[in-house]
Amino acid sequence: MNIMEKRAATCAVILLLSIWLFGVIMTILILGILITLHEFGHWLMARRSGIEVPIFSVGFGRADQSRVLGRLWGTEFQLRPFPFGGFIAPDPESFALASFGARAATLAAGPLMNLFIPVVLFFFLFAFKGIPVDGGIKDVYVGGVSDTVLIAKQSGLKTGDIILSLNGEAIEKPEQVVRGLEERKLQAVTLVVSRDGKREIFDVVPGADGKIGIHVGVHLLQGSKDVGLLESAFHAVAETGAMVKKTLSMYGSLLHGKDLNQLSSIVGIVAVGSEQVNTGLVASVYFTAMLSIALAILNLLPLPGLDGGQLALLALEKMRGRPLSASVQGKLIFAVVVFFVGLTFYALYNDFVWLLGEFWAVPAEVISVCALFYVLLPVIQKLRAARS
Repeated sequence: MNIMEKRAATCAVILLLSIWLFGVIMTILILGILITLHEFGHWLMARRSGIEVPIFSVGFGRADQSRVLGRLWGTEFQLRPFPFGGFIAPDPESFALASFGARAATLAAGPLMNLFIPVVLFFFLFAFKGIPVDGGIKDVYVGGVSDTVLIAKQSGLKTGDIILSLNGEAIEKPEQVVRGLEERKLQAVTLVVSRDGKREIFDVVPGADGKIGIHVGVHLLQGSKDVGLLESAFHAVAETGAMVKKTLSMYGSLLHGKDLNQLSSIVGIVAVGSEQVNTGLVASVYFTAMLSIALAILNLLPLPGLDGGQLALLALEKMRGRPLSASVQGKLIFAVVVFFVGLTFYALYNDFVWLLGEFWAVPAEVISVCALFYVLLPVIQKLRAARS
């Protein structure tokens, strides 16, 4: 390789790395903005309800590292070093003295803001680029490989393989694959697929039922249709509703112990987000909307420490006539924190398996646990010192 070729190769690597870093940075920025807007929803409703909020921080970090951006309605807006979201600090006495409705509205305003954001994003996307419409089938692919019917799995077929032909017949519709396998029960069938841009050939023998253990999916060509502002608003609400329904279904599956291997931590979110951001505007909008809706639904779960949990405790206080003791609330929050820490490390393991493979997943997980313990050690020591 001569000097010019080396320079060209170096420039290509730098360019690819820059594109990847841009996606990562933009994803972290998107997540930070969504969390900050979530807190803005809380703040706006709190101030309209007469609840005092002395501090609104954009980002996290020590108070002595903060910079004051300005003051409004008795709130000091701060900028802190780590831009991974933000928080508000309402005055405890002012919050406790507020009416039941004011407190409930303040707690619900954050998740509602996260549900409002996708409507706005979709409205502008549809108004300027039109609503997406199906433009026909782009290709047919392996949507899943069965763990019970093992013919496809043992032959080496993988989820995501694009099926190009079956016994020499070009595949344009999923019915061709289903019919072609059923017509050749217990006979050798040659499948040509595209995997990561490379052609692969697989010989399979369908069972007596004409199945090899795959789910067939299709990728659709996406077009767009220009619409007016009113229709854009209608489709924005409808698209948000459909995405909420899909997210609720996903959370339901996780609560029933299904698809736990699909659970992702912040590492997986950033990895997927960087791909979506680098794909283009439409993919970025859909990713941001999905993330905002996921944050809204997560925060509405009736678990202490989350907005939904605080609403549940507020409803319980309304029925009992008095709040739970600080000790009981502290224990409930501690239990939820322990649960989420465990869930986070499980999700982190899934991400490491996806990114690094099973061999390196465990060492990476151990390093992550040690790093977290090292970071939290000063906090743990302070808590122990305060108790003693």
